[in-house]
Amino acid sequence: MKIENNIVREPVSIVAIGAGNRMNTYLHYVQQHRSTVSLAAVVEPDDIRRDAVAQKFGLPADRCFKSADDYFRNPVSGVNAAFVCTPEDKHVKPTLQAIAVGYHVLLEKPIAQTVAECERIADAARRAGVVVGVCHVMRYHPYFMKIKEIVDSGELGKIISV
Repeated sequence: MKIENNIVREPVSIVAIGAGNRMNTYLHYVQQHRSTVSLAAVVEPDDIRRDAVAQKFGLPADRCFKSADDYFRNPVSGVNAAFVCTPEDKHVKPTLQAIAVGYHVLLEKPIAQTVAECERIADAARRAGVVVGVCHVMRYHPYFMKIKEIVDSGELGKIISV
């Protein structure tokens, strides 16, 4: 990945770690923006989910992994970033593994289960010189957007606390 003046000049190559609903949303974007981002590998313990992503993106078997440990034993060459969308209590290990090989990370929230784990991730990212971006996508879910619309309308009166 080549960055000039804070603008990515070459496509970003990613590994998808976790292939559930959130990752599928990100992969929809990847499908529509192939000139700027490409999927190089998928990591997912569930065979059906992993195979569905592989089929959708034409990934060969050697680019499909059942665990992050399997992937990081021999990471795919040319990957720049990891999208980590594992279950909430399983974010730390693959994130630290990705940082250790120099990947930037798009991390689904919560970052971790404890403050100490969050600090480990932040420290590792600083030492490696990589970016860890944390996603807060639920604020854009239609359900929450409607709640905000109603609250902003004043229909419920003045909201003091939530």
